[in-house]
Amino acid sequence: MKYLVTGASGYIGSHLIKKMSEKGMSTRALVRRTSNTKGLSELKNIEICYGNVRDISSLEKAVKGCDMVFHLAACVEDWGAYRTFYEVNYLGTKNILHASIEAKVNKFIYISSVGVLDLSKRGVIYEDHPYGHFSGYYCRSKAKAEKLIRKSSDLISTLIIRAPAVYGPEDLLFTWKALYLARKHLLFVIDRGKGIFPYIYIDNLVEAILLASHKEMAAGEIFNLADGTNTTVGEFFNHFNHLVGKGNIRLSLPYPIAWKLALLLDIFNKLTGKPPLLSWTALEFLTLRCHFDVSKAKKALGYEPSVSLKEGMARVKAWWEEEIKKRGQKRNRN
Repeated sequence: MKYLVTGASGYIGSHLIKKMSEKGMSTRALVRRTSNTKGLSELKNIEICYGNVRDISSLEKAVKGCDMVFHLAACVEDWGAYRTFYEVNYLGTKNILHASIEAKVNKFIYISSVGVLDLSKRGVIYEDHPYGHFSGYYCRSKAKAEKLIRKSSDLISTLIIRAPAVYGPEDLLFTWKALYLARKHLLFVIDRGKGIFPYIYIDNLVEAILLASHKEMAAGEIFNLADGTNTTVGEFFNHFNHLVGKGNIRLSLPYPIAWKLALLLDIFNKLTGKPPLLSWTALEFLTLRCHFDVSKAKKALGYEPSVSLKEGMARVKAWWEEEIKKRGQKRNRN
């Protein structure tokens, strides 16, 4: 079997590639010319391929001879211009999907987000839950891409994995930001942190993706994933505060104030281009009153999180302390 992984230099992609290398899987890693490939080039059974999901000709070369495609390449910020999200997350997916169909790839696995669903109500969320009406561009573009893939399941065997917030060591997006804000006394919750927060540790997500790649199942299957299904926002983010020695989070904003803050920061972001402290996507995920049923993934894939929240946060702490030490030493040398 020959595998192609798009977004191979990203957080999830790099961890997936590493695990595939350890398992001896022959893998082609699609990265951009500007990507940092130092970690990938040191791995066995990995062929680095340069390309871009916006460039269909580069994708045609990338998929040639591949039996399975893991499509992870995406713009994963929770702020920015819609055009970027549309071109990368939707048109990019359309391009790699088309190239995979033309190359007669056997299986196409797409890593989506639980944020594509309507999460505005209370209760349990299953895979067949309706799509949402999105204020955030990331979720909107991922939902559009997911719908396209579902329509193409009669042309190619597709499988969609919807991930929640991903955390873990080496994550410079979500995990590092949370730790940085906690250290600066800027980490806060909304409505006393009563919302349900969906999360997954990086190793657990990679394990689920590989389980899905080895299972024979009908085209068009979708799986929602999460480690903790009833963990509150307060319980989850207090871990970050404790990791930096700050105790429990004390700052809580009432929802109406948080909504107005997100609006003001959104306007500020559009004027300055600077990332907002509270985006619309973050506001939605910090105030959920629903949780995700993952029984389908457990039954069909054999998915069972191997790393608990306690263990995951212990690994994050070890990585964080090492990073702070390295950065301190670098500043001293300069």
